Amino acid sequence: MSTELVELHKASTPTFEVEVPIAAPPGLRGRAINFVNRFPSAWRGGLSLVDQGVVSATSFFTAIIINRACAPDEVGLYYLSLTIVLISLGVHEHIIAAPYTIYSRRYQGAARAAYAGSVWMHHAVVTLAAVGLLLLAILALTAVGGSAILPALVALVAAGPLMLLREWIRRFAFADLDFATALAIDVSVAAVQLSGLLALAYFDRLALGAIFLVMGAACGLASLGWFLARTPRTVYDPRRYLADWKHNWAFGRWALRSYLVHNLVPYVMVWVVGAAAGTAAAGLFGACTTLIGLSTLLLTGVDRFLTPRAAQAFVEGGSQSLRRVLVPSVLLLTLALVPFALFVWATGPWLAELAYGEDFEHSGPVLATLAFVSIATAVGMVSGIGLWAVDRPRANFLADLCGAFTTILLSLLLVPAQGAWGAALATLAGATFAATVRVFTLQHVLNTLPRQTPISNEAHPCP
Repeated sequence: MSTELVELHKASTPTFEVEVPIAAPPGLRGRAINFVNRFPSAWRGGLSLVDQGVVSATSFFTAIIINRACAPDEVGLYYLSLTIVLISLGVHEHIIAAPYTIYSRRYQGAARAAYAGSVWMHHAVVTLAAVGLLLLAILALTAVGGSAILPALVALVAAGPLMLLREWIRRFAFADLDFATALAIDVSVAAVQLSGLLALAYFDRLALGAIFLVMGAACGLASLGWFLARTPRTVYDPRRYLADWKHNWAFGRWALRSYLVHNLVPYVMVWVVGAAAGTAAAGLFGACTTLIGLSTLLLTGVDRFLTPRAAQAFVEGGSQSLRRVLVPSVLLLTLALVPFALFVWATGPWLAELAYGEDFEHSGPVLATLAFVSIATAVGMVSGIGLWAVDRPRANFLADLCGAFTTILLSLLLVPAQGAWGAALATLAGATFAATVRVFTLQHVLNTLPRQTPISNEAHPCP
């Protein structure tokens, strides 16, 4: 056999990582290690929640620093610029990270390393495309005489790629169920970003462009630390780039459509409330949505852990194994969110008055309704993760479309008479309908699938 054939044979042979229990030393550290060995899923899930808490706390304290140190106009420009970052991150997540999270579980050894190399190249291309669009926007604004937002856009040309890189490394770690690495990255970003912004605020140098340069520097330093500490297991094979892109795009296009529909509704709802019931009602609805949105910390943390875990379960054990992952997850989320919703319902406007003041004394019904929305969202999220795991992203999009149509239609009927509460009721109906569609669709798909799907070095095409 020639040397080339020997190397090819070695490269195509799948390898499997076996977790060997660690001999635990006595004492507190030993008990901790024993817990990790006995309950790895609980440990990883806990790390995921802690990591999401760090990310949310970083955003919260960043907002406090900027709101206190900048003029109102600069704060508004910051949030407008931030939407560009958030949209870019959302698009990147659904066309790059989401397919990798699902399909990487279907590869082993060298095949997985080659697939990872392709996706890293896809990340580079999408990043370059985002920078190109940003440069076009800068040229257009310069041609028409400039804009106050121009410094932020110029800063994002340098900071944007680093922010995308940091987020992609996090997703790459999540796909490998390596939540400790993601947590280390996010703690590093929090330390550098918050200290940098505080220093600029102290010396009265917290300008719009400087804010994003600090954010980019924090992401860049954390990413550099990751590359130095752990070289990613990747093999770059140009022959695979286009084929893997087409394969991922079959999944990503539906995930992206679902993302756009799901995130469009909250923006539309605020405008509907403002047009039909006045700006005060729109402000009430937005404030209550933000307050109840604190529950998204739990949902996001579970999503980061559950998506790769569900994909792995389906690959290793088929529909039965996937059910054993999804059912306990939805029960635990329901047990956590139902008491919260009942508490909000029982206390009326207390949370809103505590956070915003006495002007929100009539917010009780809106808060309670939106609290129950979080329960429907949790059920829909877990079912949606299941549909992703079985390679049915199109079903998720159809469910989001049904939910969005229901929400907007009922809001047109309820908001003129009930104001912000009508918008909350419409949101609850839409979220419940979307979750119901997801649950029944997933149940039908799982009932028609084989009991077990073996691990393979070849990915299966999207339907």
